[in-house]
This record gives sequence, structure tokens and C-alpha cells, in this order.
Amino acid sequence: MNKKNNNQEQHFDDFAYDWWNKTGNYKLLHKLNPIRLEYITSRFNVKNKKILDIGCGGGILSEQLNKMGAKVTGIDSSEKSIKIASQHANEQMLDIKYINASILDVSDLGSYDCIVCFEMIEHVSDPNKLLKKIKELSSDKCHLFMSTINRNLKSFMLAKIIAEYVLNIVPKGTHQYSKFVTPYELDKLLESNQYRLNDLTGVVFNPLNETFNLSKDTDINYFLHAER
Repeated sequence: MNKKNNNQEQHFDDFAYDWWNKTGNYKLLHKLNPIRLEYITSRFNVKNKKILDIGCGGGILSEQLNKMGAKVTGIDSSEKSIKIASQHANEQMLDIKYINASILDVSDLGSYDCIVCFEMIEHVSDPNKLLKKIKELSSDKCHLFMSTINRNLKSFMLAKIIAEYVLNIVPKGTHQYSKFVTPYELDKLLESNQYRLNDLTGVVFNPLNETFNLSKDTDINYFLHAER
């Protein structure tokens, strides 16, 4: 793992203690989680399906998918985050398999009916390697759900500068602008890895009441649904 990836891993280790604090460093993820769940379940029946949650962090989304009947495996390179995810799942008596590793380094994980990769691709140095690994882990008719941040001046100002340094609603250093991915770039990566884009939906944030809504505006944050 290169130095930049080590720095990113260290960043998430530093804030891992706060994963389940709904008013802490990850409070916006807790507020975003119902929107993420709605987006997935409106397009895919998760019950009794094998789902891989890549970059699962403390398990915020993994737990909700499991509660809806999915057979969930969560993977994250942050050791502290995985420990907290496992502990919280045990406390809730949830049967979730958690793995502490980089998705790029693992093998023999089997294949999945659905792969979720939210708020992840903007933290990796080579997005195509991630998509190739997703392809390896996909069943023949696998569904893929992703989210990331568009790359343009508007997203740089709002998602990076204002969010991290003005409003302090995201921990400083969370994002690197150079790793933001445009919808066009991601569509091409999906296509080259045998995935077909089904849907692209924007996500807008209202800083006044700290709420998220789905939107046609993909200038900053966006979700996508693809299928093999």
C-alpha cells in the first residue's frame, strides 16, 4: 500500500471511535443512510441476497441491509473501524461478516448478488483496479450501487473547501479533489468492466437543516445503479 493510501487509512482510524455517535464526526453519514437505503431497496430486493459492502466503515449501512434480510459481508482497511463494526453488530445480535483488509488485496471472497461501494472510490488511487476487483466478485447478474463526488469547481468549493474548512461538517483531510470522479469517467470504467449503467441520481445537501435529498443535480454528489 502506498503512502497516500496509508494516510487515508490513518485518517479513518483516527476517527473510528466516533462511527456510532450520531452527533459526531460521522453525523452526516447517519443522516444520509436512509437515502442510501431507499436508493438501493427501490431498485433491488435485498432479502436473502448476498451483499458485499466495500468500505463499510463502522457498519452503518451494513447493519440496515442485514436487518432487511440481506446476508452481508463488510470489508474495510481500517482495523479500528472493523473492530467497532463487529462489536456493534454483536451488541445488536446481527449476523454480519466483517473483514479487515483492502478490497484490492483480498481473494477467495466468492461472488455476490449485489455489491455496494458508497463514499469509497474517491479514496482510491486507481479506480479501474477497484472496478476490476468488483467484477471478479460479481455474480452473473450482480447489481452494483456506488456513490461518489463529481469533479468540477463547484464540487471542489462545496464538498472540499466549505464542508471541511468552513462549516466543519466533514473531518479535515477526508477528501482529495484529484480523486473525485465524474459520471462520464465512472460510466466508462463500468462499461470496460462489463457493467451497464441503469441509473444516475444526484444527491443534494441542505446545510441549514443538514438534510439530504435525491435530485437530478449531479454536480456534487451522485448515486449510481449498474447491473451486469
